Amino acid sequence: MKSRSKLHAMIIGRSEIISFVDYQQLVSIPAKVDTGAYRSAVHADNIYVDDAGHLHFTLFAGHPTCDNYATEIVSDKFTTVSVSNSFGDTDERYEVVLKVKIGPKIFRESFTLANRAKKIYPILLGRKLLNGRFLVDTSSCGISRKQLKTKYNISLPDDEEDIM
Repeated sequence: MKSRSKLHAMIIGRSEIISFVDYQQLVSIPAKVDTGAYRSAVHADNIYVDDAGHLHFTLFAGHPTCDNYATEIVSDKFTTVSVSNSFGDTDERYEVVLKVKIGPKIFRESFTLANRAKKIYPILLGRKLLNGRFLVDTSSCGISRKQLKTKYNISLPDDEEDIM
């Protein structure tokens, strides 16, 4: 018997367009779906904690596809987490909860703040966000790397997806 969450799971592709509900200017941002990643990550810069204990950061500043969306945010609700990459290296990052919209679904989810300036997608969606909400169809794509590279005139090395 299927679990209740799978009955209500929406099918998404290997990349999607998402919006940050609490920030009107942060709409239609490209995101890569990564079922191998546990946590989700968002590109952030100028990250620091002030003397009063508030976390300051700028979403999307300096990212090749979303620099025009740069938005300064201050939060007093954050944690520090250890994130391991596919090479086994561990990194300490700040994690914040943001309200997002993917397709018709609106929900709050935690994102680690990471420098993704050398990645084509400024957002990575991990299993913690996907589980119980979405099923991933890897043959589908909300916006491809090739479309992003063309739209924003980005010169990153081609990969197999770009050639297809």
